[in-house]
Amino acid sequence: MHSTSRRTFLGAAATTAGAMTLAACGAGSGGGGEIPEEIETDLSAEISYSIWDPAQKPAMEKIVAAFNEEYPDIAVSISVTPFAQYFEKLQTQATGGDLPDVFWMNGPNVRLYAAEGKLQDISEVPGLDTAKYPQAMNELYTFEDSQFCVPKDFDTIGLWWNQDHFEKAGVAAPDENWTWEDYAQAARDITAALGAEGIWGGANGIENQAYLYPLTFQAGGEIISEDGTTSGYDSAGAIEAFTFARSLIADGALPSIQFTTENKPADLFNSGKAAMLWSGNWSAAVFKDSPVRDAIRTAPLPQGAETVNVIHGIGNAMAAEGSNKSAAAAFLAFLGSEKANLIQAEEGAANPAYEGTATAYVESLPEFDLQMFLDNAADAKPYPVSKNTAAWLSLEADYFPRILGGEIEVETGLKELATAMNEALADEQ
Repeated sequence: MHSTSRRTFLGAAATTAGAMTLAACGAGSGGGGEIPEEIETDLSAEISYSIWDPAQKPAMEKIVAAFNEEYPDIAVSISVTPFAQYFEKLQTQATGGDLPDVFWMNGPNVRLYAAEGKLQDISEVPGLDTAKYPQAMNELYTFEDSQFCVPKDFDTIGLWWNQDHFEKAGVAAPDENWTWEDYAQAARDITAALGAEGIWGGANGIENQAYLYPLTFQAGGEIISEDGTTSGYDSAGAIEAFTFARSLIADGALPSIQFTTENKPADLFNSGKAAMLWSGNWSAAVFKDSPVRDAIRTAPLPQGAETVNVIHGIGNAMAAEGSNKSAAAAFLAFLGSEKANLIQAEEGAANPAYEGTATAYVESLPEFDLQMFLDNAADAKPYPVSKNTAAWLSLEADYFPRILGGEIEVETGLKELATAMNEALADEQ
C-alpha cells in the first residue's frame, strides 16, 4: 500500500469533489484474482458501471449495446448518481469494499483512491493502448508511475451566449478579441436592458474549473505551485481575478451568490434566464435539448493579461477489489476503444479522448462550434490537483462564496484560504 498521512484522510471534509476516509487495502489486482492476458468472448458475468451525468446516459447505453455485440453474456448495469452526491456515495462504497466494477473518476480524486489501493492499474488490462489518448490526460490519471484510469474525454472552457438576448439588448456579439472589460460591459448592458424580464447578462456563481481557475490563470496567478506544495491563492493574479469577479456581482451585472446557489448558473442559461455562461464543452450534451437551443452560440473566453484556458477530463476506472475482474477489464478496454469513443462523439455526449475520433463530435452539433473547445487545448493549463485535492476543495467551497459575496474582503479572504490550503498540502507530504 502507498503510504498516506492519517491526518490527510481524517481531516478532509466531504465536498462535491469527494473528500474521503477509506479503509486501507492492498493495491493491484485483488478481490477477483488476476486478469488473464486474453479475455474470452463467451465470458458470462454481471457488472456495474457508475456515472454522474444523466445527459450522457443514452450514449453510455449505446456503448454497452455495442460491447454486448462482442461480449453477449456480460450484462452491464448503468447507475447515475448526481455529481453533488457521486463521490460521497463512492466513498461509502470504497470504505465498504463494494465499489462499482467500472466507474467514472476525475482528476481531483484519482490520486487519493489510487493511494488507498482502490483502483486497478490499467497496465494489467489487455487491449488498451494509452498512446491513443492525450498525454496530459494520461498524466492526470497517473500516480507513482502507474496509470489508474482510461481517459474518456477532455474538456476546455468557452463562453456560451444567447444570440437572441444580445440582439434584443442591442449588444454586439462576443468575438475572439474580447477582454474581461468587454465581458463586464456586455453583462451590465444586457442586465440593464432585460433585467425587468428576469434575464441576467451572465451567471457564473463560484464555479472553479469553468470560471475562477481560468480567471486566475489569465491574470498570471496560480491555484497551486507546480510541485504541489503551496497554494497560489495569495498571488497577485488570484487577487486580481477574484476582485474582478466580485465587482460584477457588486455592481449588479451578475446575480448574487445566494441567487446562484439556489439557481444553478447552467440552469439559468439553459432556461434563457442568463445571456452568458462560462462553461466547458460538457454543456453541449445538456444544451442540445435546451428550450433556447436555436439561440445558443459559443465564443472564446474573454481574456485578461494572458491567454489561458483549463483542461480536464473524465476517466474510466476499475475497482481493484472487484469480484468480476475479467468482465470488468473487458468492458474497460472497450470503453477505451475507438468504437466506444466514436459512439460518444456521434451522440454529442462528450469530446472523446481517443485520437482521431473528435471529428464526429464536432459535426454532431455544428451550431455550437465544438472545434473551438478542441483548439483551446493549445493554451490550456491542467486542472490543478494534488494527492488529496478534496481537502482544499472543501476550503474553496467555504471561502469562495464569502469572498465573492462580500462577507470578507478579497485579499484578506484569499490570504486566509492560502494559509489553510498550505496546511492541508503539508499533510500530504
